[in-house]
Amino acid sequence: MTLGILAGLAAGALWGLTFVAPLMVAPFKPMDLVILRTLVFGLVSLALLASRGFRDWRDLPAGMSWTLVLLGAAGFNVYFGLIALAIPLVGTSIVALIIGALPVAMAIGGNRGTDRLSFRRLLPPLTAIALGLAIVNGAAFGETPEAGRPGILLGVALAVGGFASWYWYGMRNAAVLRQGEVAADAVGWTALTGTATLATLPLLIAIAWAWGLSAAPSIGLAVPALGPLVAWSLMVGLASSFLATWLWSIASTRLPVSLAAQLIVSETLFGLTYGFIHAGRWPSLAEAAAIVLMVGGVVGAIRAFTR
Repeated sequence: MTLGILAGLAAGALWGLTFVAPLMVAPFKPMDLVILRTLVFGLVSLALLASRGFRDWRDLPAGMSWTLVLLGAAGFNVYFGLIALAIPLVGTSIVALIIGALPVAMAIGGNRGTDRLSFRRLLPPLTAIALGLAIVNGAAFGETPEAGRPGILLGVALAVGGFASWYWYGMRNAAVLRQGEVAADAVGWTALTGTATLATLPLLIAIAWAWGLSAAPSIGLAVPALGPLVAWSLMVGLASSFLATWLWSIASTRLPVSLAAQLIVSETLFGLTYGFIHAGRWPSLAEAAAIVLMVGGVVGAIRAFTR
């Protein structure tokens, strides 16, 4: 269990880089980073599969290829695409508040089977995590998005769609790994998932260009800003996508789904830390209280399960 916990926390640390990466690629937009990040993830995964003789792909059970495409789309392309569409309509805080409920929802949804923990023991850490997330994103309800009421409703619906997309990915991915539905190891499964993201990448690019979410058509690629975009795309593609997915596969295999879900909070914690470092400031009193609550919730969950 210790290795699974460390892997889950490390995945959160790498996912947290995505909180600051969009700030580093201006004048390009976040969707430009998402597209290049997915391209890096997919091509590196494909190269790894090729180096292993594509045996991981050949050993897949019948029908699992379609499951992989759905997992790659739900956990990466659809999820990030919906979030990128929602943020201009309702703002980052409202989207963060909706997505921030994922650890709690997955902890409850995954609390079943032989790993089931009584709800009485699960409630205190979940409550602490939920309160911490609510405090961090408390400013969401103070935002006044410029979009009209239909635009706000659409933005919320898109964010909820992103929530549902990653929820399904997290639950289905854990089920595949824990139930032994595939013979691939964690590295092979990560490479398979990454390669599968290439299947729906053209659709993501088409949506980005159609909705004006990409700055590439207007800026072009031969600009000095291309250096940071490429550098951060490589970083998040290799670290926040490939390496983090590999670590999360280890955590999903070794931990109860309900415990692994609560470790997702580490993404928010590390993201906040990176944000404070980037802004050159200390957390406010409310932010510090939220961090204490979330850390306490995760520690409480680990203690509850290890007992």
